[in-house]
Amino acid sequence: MGRLERLTKALNGGYIPSFLGSNIKVVEWLPQNDLLAHNDIRAFVSHVGHDSLYESAYHGVPLVAFPQFADQHFNARKAESLGIGLAVDPKGCNAQDLFDTIQRVIGEPRFKTKVLHISSLLKDRRRTPLEETGDWLEYVIRHGGAQHLRAQVFNMPWYQHHLLDVVAFLVTIITLVFVVLWFTCRFCCRLCCKLTESKPKKE
Repeated sequence: MGRLERLTKALNGGYIPSFLGSNIKVVEWLPQNDLLAHNDIRAFVSHVGHDSLYESAYHGVPLVAFPQFADQHFNARKAESLGIGLAVDPKGCNAQDLFDTIQRVIGEPRFKTKVLHISSLLKDRRRTPLEETGDWLEYVIRHGGAQHLRAQVFNMPWYQHHLLDVVAFLVTIITLVFVVLWFTCRFCCRLCCKLTESKPKKE
């Protein structure tokens, strides 16, 4: 068993393996956004969920994507296509593969350059999110609830909101098709039986 596999097994078992160096800190949880904002972070090894991808790009930290399931594989490909990181296959990689990928992401300036450019795009806004939230709250208060911005879905009956009318229509059409097919097959079978019975009588 490789070192990466032993590390994973040990951490899943709830204990810290003895081969970890003193410069490695194992904790159950860290404030990821605050960690990525630290100036000394050079790369981020992540399963690349949506939040991880966005926060890493926002803080200008190159990614080493280690996707596990669901949208994470798409996010890993997205990180590679944007040029802000590299992905490793969790099923086929070993400790050396992961180490080499981390070294590439840290050592090749193109990843840092690209992610810093994207970071500048994300941060280039005239007002902070908190200020914008305050602006919109004041806008809604000034205009008595801002009904003109209210989504049309709130004016729909509950069955339309849940698309039950569409489901009922489709079920009706499918049922009618099956009923017509059933009666057609039944008619054809009876016709064939009558023709078969009439032949011996004629002979």
